[in-house]
Amino acid sequence: MKSTQSENGFTLIELLVVIAIIAILMSVLMPALSRAREQGKRAVCLNNAKTLVLGWMMYCDEHAGNMPQATARPQRGWVLNPSGSRPVEAPRETQLDAIKGGELFKYVNNVKVYRCPVAKRQEMRTYSCSHAMNGSSFDGGPVLKNRYKIKNPGLRMVFLDDYGEDWDAAWAVPWSSHSWWNPIPARHGAGTSMAFADGHSEWWGWKDPSTIELMAKWDWGDRGDNLRAIGQADNLDLVRIQKAVWGSLGYETSVVP
Repeated sequence: MKSTQSENGFTLIELLVVIAIIAILMSVLMPALSRAREQGKRAVCLNNAKTLVLGWMMYCDEHAGNMPQATARPQRGWVLNPSGSRPVEAPRETQLDAIKGGELFKYVNNVKVYRCPVAKRQEMRTYSCSHAMNGSSFDGGPVLKNRYKIKNPGLRMVFLDDYGEDWDAAWAVPWSSHSWWNPIPARHGAGTSMAFADGHSEWWGWKDPSTIELMAKWDWGDRGDNLRAIGQADNLDLVRIQKAVWGSLGYETSVVP
């Protein structure tokens, strides 16, 4: 008697084998796809930082080299301070108005550029300016006010991808001691995007175990925004970024980044 089963059909065992193969392929491909998506977001972040620093350079060139104010205030700054405290606590439109009211918005007039693509929903601005670029120093660090006086501009950081909680949109690190100040930014992996005074951008990955440990323990709500009490002598990451911010160190160290 001739079988009525379709010759083109799958048996249950064959179907299970196909499903198992698909599952194995997905387990192999998904991490690669996730890494590819993250690399794409990092590229956007790097482009944002580069766009900001190019706008900053245009501002300086139109003002005889003079820089916009690095620290955000309610009435003045490269961006404005929308709330007098943590900007992320202000309504979304208030945060956007603070961006639009800043000295840089004439040169970078797309609000999306001021925000990392993986920022939290309430963060409208994540990038911060270096305090060394017309900001302030609490321990004698050399603050510059004119772009034309920057030595080795390719080594001097102007912007970095920071936390939206940073109230004055300016990132600080001590000059005269082996310690951090503002929390250590970390996006797209254990690192952050930066833009430099010559117009290029880079992603810096944190490598020192003590940096990674400090980031893992950080809590804005519990610790505020001051890490100065936590000394980290001979931290490679710390020395490297202190030099990028200030151009030099105000203390002796054996670390060579």
